[in-house]
Amino acid sequence: MNSAKLNRDAPSGTIDTAFVLKFEPLYVLTDLESEIFSDIGPKTRTRESYKRKHFLKVAEWKAIGVLPGLEKISSDDIDFVTGVALDEDTPNRFRLTLLRMLPGVGVPMASTLLTVVNPKKFSIMDSRALTVLHDFDLVTTDNPTQMDYQTYRKLMKSLAKGANCAPIDLYRALIAYSQQERD
Repeated sequence: MNSAKLNRDAPSGTIDTAFVLKFEPLYVLTDLESEIFSDIGPKTRTRESYKRKHFLKVAEWKAIGVLPGLEKISSDDIDFVTGVALDEDTPNRFRLTLLRMLPGVGVPMASTLLTVVNPKKFSIMDSRALTVLHDFDLVTTDNPTQMDYQTYRKLMKSLAKGANCAPIDLYRALIAYSQQERD
């Protein structure tokens, strides 16, 4: 195992197939996350907007700290905003910004909402994933509010393609790596 600690010297090696094969299996897939990607994501993709209960399930998994605030958002607002953000005619560059119009929805939650619906096209952007990418000198910041989502998404797609995996598998490998490095 790499002895470099997060936020110190850049780790040796690269984020490639070997990295994903080593760390993705260490990721703990919860029942809630499994349900979100196997059931809620496909239903939301077909419906083309989030139902409130599905939106809140995603929040329960990804944004538990702000869940009480998200619970105050009306069903109509969730349906409308997510419907516009997920509409096939909406340019990708506007999707994250549209979702962030919902009170309490930050970059990690907005990127998660997109990823749940289309995990081959979008990537979850949070500080843990960014910290690993930053430590590998692949991004200039580990702060999701300072990173352009489209730049991040393109990097994740490129890295996933190079690693022969889906962006969600790469994300899970990054999270598992970050947890290993903290231990």
